[in-house]
Amino acid sequence: MLIGYLLIDLSGDKLIDYFIYFIVFSFHFIANNRVLHLTHEELYTRIGRWTLALSVLAGWVLYNFTETTELNIAFFSAFLTGGVILNILNDELPVEKNSSYPSFVAGLVIITVLLQVIL
Repeated sequence: MLIGYLLIDLSGDKLIDYFIYFIVFSFHFIANNRVLHLTHEELYTRIGRWTLALSVLAGWVLYNFTETTELNIAFFSAFLTGGVILNILNDELPVEKNSSYPSFVAGLVIITVLLQVIL
């Protein structure tokens, strides 16, 4: 829901900024989709993926119909970033999952550069 809520504020006014935001969070969605499908296959396929998709839309609607402050945006951005980092550390780096540290660092650098372009 936070991704949808922060979409307008973090992505700026230009179309390229929305595209970069889309690319950055697509990586997050792809990784989470894989993990959730592997751990909760039937439940995730039946209702989980639809719930997550609708929550992004609900966050966007909530942003458009409520007032927000810079402090709220900063807090929500930090919370979202922390959640993404925890997911990455939990799901992508453990040795038992045949993880690739160089791939992790490359992805980290690419996403950092993309986020700096739009922020």
